[in-house]
Amino acid sequence: MKKLLFTCFLALLVSTILAQGSCLTTEQTLLEMERDATFAGGMEAFQVLSEAFEHGTLDDASREGFKEVTIPVVVHVLYRLEENNISYDQILSQIEVLNRDFNWQQSDKDLIPEVWRDLGAAAKIKFKLADRDPDGNFTNGVTRTQTDVENIGTEELYYLAHRGGVAPWTQPFYMNIWVCELKGNSLGFAILPGSTMSKRDGVVISPRAFGTMGTAKPPYNLGRTMVHEAGHYFGLRHVWGSDNEKCGSTDYIDDTPKQKAENYGCKTFPSISCNNGPNGDMFMNFMDYSNDVCALLFTKRQVEFMQLVLKTNRRAMFYSNGVTSVADPNLNEWKIYPNPSTGVVHLEFGDTLPGKMELFNVMGEMVGQWIPANNIERWDLSSLPKGVYYLRSLGHHQSLILR
Repeated sequence: MKKLLFTCFLALLVSTILAQGSCLTTEQTLLEMERDATFAGGMEAFQVLSEAFEHGTLDDASREGFKEVTIPVVVHVLYRLEENNISYDQILSQIEVLNRDFNWQQSDKDLIPEVWRDLGAAAKIKFKLADRDPDGNFTNGVTRTQTDVENIGTEELYYLAHRGGVAPWTQPFYMNIWVCELKGNSLGFAILPGSTMSKRDGVVISPRAFGTMGTAKPPYNLGRTMVHEAGHYFGLRHVWGSDNEKCGSTDYIDDTPKQKAENYGCKTFPSISCNNGPNGDMFMNFMDYSNDVCALLFTKRQVEFMQLVLKTNRRAMFYSNGVTSVADPNLNEWKIYPNPSTGVVHLEFGDTLPGKMELFNVMGEMVGQWIPANNIERWDLSSLPKGVYYLRSLGHHQSLILR
């Protein structure tokens, strides 16, 4: 049954590619599934999770309350033209919008039709530029790289340093955002968060739709295109679902009405499709295509689903050291070898031993921890499944591959 559902999901994705507009999330997620069987398997599990959420059949652990989380953000400014080497202030303006809109603090709520105004909710998700990088060094959370590749975002080279892009920071622990050129009218995309992470995990967005100043151009100059893509990053689909123009799809969210297709510009309430009168489409939802000035809310159930994804497929964010306000004067880098490893690894520390070492899998589940007693230690991990893991001490992350 799961295979059948997954096959249907793929078919729906294919049918919507021709209707792609400003957001390429559906297209790019499908391409990643076709290229990476492991990621495709993770998306199959994500589909099952989405259906369980929609039908109210989640297990008890998934229903537990949500602890507020701060997402460490790294913005990779990847520019071909100097004008797209956006300012730090422009980046800060986008972080401000994310924090405002994800936490139901916007001042334009009165523009939401009254019938839906009470559906808005705070997600308890905060965003902050990382102040500590994966190697434990302090940072402002921004990288800047000049490239000679035109439209590097839609050329899918943005994450490859050897092809003119910028390698992502440790993805389970950082939200990577690449601000770079995209072809045509494309504004951005995010790869949906399957239970197995894509090597392209993160958000790609055009400089003309990022922040509220500088290169941001109307009607996408209020930072809400990034709010839309961040919704995808945390698992939300477009409000019209996947079968554009057919009214038979779902976004797995039961407090958003069915609608026929995407809405552009600023529609007038009610805008009716798919027999969804008297209230019509929720065109002012962040997960539609309305202009920034008319994109206004996440619903309660959308918020609950994003929180579910953070508790499951993005659980590692709760354990990130990417955001901290306290410097550690005794911080020492450490080395791990061999890496990749067939099971036995050695760790070599500096003069000061870390207080604790922790090992996480890609789901953010801790699979091992210990307190080092010597400057060189041996750890046998041969009992763990093959795959990618993340070793953490205070202020230091490093990936480890077991093969």
